[in-house]
Amino acid sequence: MQPEDETVLEQIRAAFPSFEISSDDAFTSWGRTYLDGDEYRAALKGKHWDQLDTTYIALRSDALGFLSTRTLVAVLPAYLIALIEHGTASQVPGMLTLVLAPPNRETDDGLGKKRFGEFIEAMTGPQRAAVAAALLRFGERYPGTLVGDAARAAFDGHWKAYMSGADA
Repeated sequence: MQPEDETVLEQIRAAFPSFEISSDDAFTSWGRTYLDGDEYRAALKGKHWDQLDTTYIALRSDALGFLSTRTLVAVLPAYLIALIEHGTASQVPGMLTLVLAPPNRETDDGLGKKRFGEFIEAMTGPQRAAVAAALLRFGERYPGTLVGDAARAAFDGHWKAYMSGADA
């Protein structure tokens, strides 16, 4: 791992406090149709983001699009760390870059305008800055790949605004 990766990992850890994730309503808002909801909720129950089974959450990265906003923010640091630590060797980049991409004005792809706005508002300034740093770093490490370019597009399309300051 390169020093730049460690810097981003430290930023993620500092921005996202570790607390017990409430999994009961993990899929209430957006994911009642997620087929693996019960299993995913069980994997979260009673755990902090830094205690999650990274192999399992990488396998179930498709859950990101179904999670309630509060749960999405709660598990996000685990996925950001997987993005940096595992790079393109996991399924995380494809889904995570989709979820972190701002909605397309013409098609409203990704989370959609309303949901994306709620997601951004649910995070603190330092958390937004950590997301931006992770996307930028991933894009720098994997230029010319589909997921690297998607990370860079998400960064350029929205997240770069949070790089200069980490205010709340």
